[in-house]
Amino acid sequence: MKKLVLTLLLAVAALPAMAYGNSNVKLSLWDRIAVAVPNNNLDEIVGLDLGIGSTAEHVSGVQLDLLYANAKNDFVGIQWAWILAVTPEFKGWQAALLSMSDQFTGLQTGLVNFNRQGFTGVQWGFGNVSDTFTGVQLGFVNYAKSVNGLQFGFVNYTEEIYGLQIGLANIARNGWFPAMILVNGRF
Repeated sequence: MKKLVLTLLLAVAALPAMAYGNSNVKLSLWDRIAVAVPNNNLDEIVGLDLGIGSTAEHVSGVQLDLLYANAKNDFVGIQWAWILAVTPEFKGWQAALLSMSDQFTGLQTGLVNFNRQGFTGVQWGFGNVSDTFTGVQLGFVNYAKSVNGLQFGFVNYTEEIYGLQIGLANIARNGWFPAMILVNGRF
């Protein structure tokens, strides 16, 4: 019942994006085995993308897939999949067991969250990895080359911090000390 309510809420969340004239709904069996209504455009999704596994070039709205969700270029909205969610440039909420992006703004949730370049927002999962990070990392293990914000976890690591680390093991090369128990940081 909870899954049905969540699905309905996500569909309702996509309605504002679908109010524009070029909106569509894509139903995907697997990757390119799909149909989009009303214009059969499988690459430009403005609205709702539902399926088992789906790939599109650009998505603005909700991409809700059973196994994997992939937007090849950019995504604005909510991307959810059980196993893998991938988007190079993302704005919104991304959730999966493995969530991946290059440039990210928003909330990234999953067992493992991986970001290759700039991240602004919140990473929340068992393991969080990012290059340049601004915001809050919440996880068992948090890693970022550069942090401007908060790392809260069991093990936190960064080369350069402007903010705070809270956890059992906190490693920051430019922190108050290179490694500290409970709290480390630099302001």
